[in-house]
Parts: sequence; structure tokens; C-alpha cells
Amino acid sequence: MQESLETILSINKVRVKANHGWYETERKIGGMYSISVRIFSYNSISDQLEDIENTVNYEDIHTVITTVMRREYKLIETCCKALWNELKPLSDADVWEVTLEKEDVPIKHVGSTSFVLKG
Repeated sequence: MQESLETILSINKVRVKANHGWYETERKIGGMYSISVRIFSYNSISDQLEDIENTVNYEDIHTVITTVMRREYKLIETCCKALWNELKPLSDADVWEVTLEKEDVPIKHVGSTSFVLKG
């Protein structure tokens, strides 16, 4: 039986200004969002993990994030699902976790809200 290692690649807190929100004024003014991505995969214990072809390129992830965030969404749930839908094909065999955080929400005493998809 060959042993395997679970690996987790994380890209944390990519900050983007975007025009999302339920209310028209939120979409017009825009706000700051933070996106974090974790990719869970399994590798043989003998794998060297020294070849970019055996992992996901950070630049590709960043490109997808900035492209999706340019679109307008009313709900962070919808936006997070769009991010997940476009990131997952970069390494379909792996499990992807996408966290979308909306900073400075327009609710008194609430610093941020977030939504997470994993699969």
C-alpha cells in the first residue's frame, strides 16, 4: 500500500474592489472584497512537488478571481459560486474551497460577511 499526503495550497485574501450588493447604491458605489482559495489534493509520499505542472499556478487563480469580480452580482453567494465554477476546472480532480468576504457591510456593528463553497 502506497502512502499519500494530503496537500493544501492556499491563496489568501486577494483584495478586489467590486460592484456587488443587493441594493443599487451598493452596486453603484462598490466595496472591497477579499477572496481566499484553498485547493486540497493528494500526492504520493514519494512525489517531489518541484514541478509547476503538478500544481495550480497562482497567476491562473488570480486571473480568474479578477475576471469574475469585474462582473456585477447582487448576492455574495452567487458571486462565490461563479468563482468556484471557474476555478474548479483548473484542477478538476482536487477539492476547492472558495471564501468570499464582503468588507464593511452597510449594517451597524458588522465588520464583514462571508460565504464559503467547498467541493
